[in-house]
Amino acid sequence: MLVMQSLPYRKNKTMRYEKKLTQDLNLLIKIAIMLMVGLFLMIAQTANAQQMIIDDAAVTTERSFQIETWAGTEEAIFQPAFAVTEWLELTTGLAFDTSGEFEFAGFFAELKAVNRDVEEFGSAVGLVAAFGFSDGGDFEEFMAYVPYSRLILGGSSMLHLNAGFTLADDGEDWEFSPIYGIRGDYGLHDRVSVLAELFAENTDFGLNGGLRLGLIPGLLELDITYGRGFESGFDFPGLNIGIAFTPDSLW
Repeated sequence: MLVMQSLPYRKNKTMRYEKKLTQDLNLLIKIAIMLMVGLFLMIAQTANAQQMIIDDAAVTTERSFQIETWAGTEEAIFQPAFAVTEWLELTTGLAFDTSGEFEFAGFFAELKAVNRDVEEFGSAVGLVAAFGFSDGGDFEEFMAYVPYSRLILGGSSMLHLNAGFTLADDGEDWEFSPIYGIRGDYGLHDRVSVLAELFAENTDFGLNGGLRLGLIPGLLELDITYGRGFESGFDFPGLNIGIAFTPDSLW
């Protein structure tokens, strides 16, 4: 049975719909601005976009740096990384919450060390330690994990494994959670790869995947991915678009 809506109800519904459209448009504009800033900073010789959750056992080229930036429906990140040595990388970053209003969510610092070059030797293992801070500067999270990467399918593709833990301040105590997952980067063409990963924190599992496009070989790569958790309401990481720039050598 159809029920006619009253005029005031329909008017309020229309206003709410228009308000949501305005908020969505503002969010898209902010995401576009962030990506344009990233493109403006494009001074790279090679690129390796990395907004996937499962990390690889590789660091930025020695005597150089890398700028990664991505934006999506759940978060946006601006993340420069610096090669301290050929096996040690220092990363800092800013995080923004895009699930509601585009708001500053905090910042982080990360150290990654690897034992060798995965592309040269075929496999590599590393150790990562990350420190997260709130938008007010309070230390609120520590993360440590071991990434392992191996070339597969004749070197055209790569497999990544992660295992570690997080310690998060819940306001009263520090909560321990194991983190783990697996990711595959499958090369279909010298400019196209399929990315797919299964990630978990405790027993909360999620999937994420998409495409990595070599728009300009040796200059610009673009990742377009979508993922979410298995549980209802677990929308992270959502839809993301990311770019990265890695100068081959600066000095």
